[in-house]
Amino acid sequence: MTHEQHDPNYNPNRTEDLFALTGDGYIIAQDIACQTAYVAEQPCPACGERETLRLVAQINHSFQGLNELVTVCTHCGKKTSFIFDISNDVYQQWWATIMGDAYIRPLMGRHGPPPGSSRPPSARGYGRAGSNLW
Repeated sequence: MTHEQHDPNYNPNRTEDLFALTGDGYIIAQDIACQTAYVAEQPCPACGERETLRLVAQINHSFQGLNELVTVCTHCGKKTSFIFDISNDVYQQWWATIMGDAYIRPLMGRHGPPPGSSRPPSARGYGRAGSNLW
């Protein structure tokens, strides 16, 4: 086993869909570790510098099947947000294994609020992969 496979944030069942973009422009994540690894590999979209994005916040939008990582560039100070799709079956099966009996699937493989919510999917109010929120 590799070091990553001993990490509880690593899903050993990752597939070739890892980091693909959804039709809505979200990045497919299949565990927690891949999200931070993805951000660490990205250059700053504003200045192009590499290895300068520092994670400053993680916002869980699980009711929409999304997870957001907010970064700031240590070179230019620009804030950038990366939004990951966590509604996919690979992520949800991995999370169900970790959570055991406490697992409740937040949605059934679609983006948007839970059924019966008054907030439409178009009212998300936040960006997509590499978007500038500020």
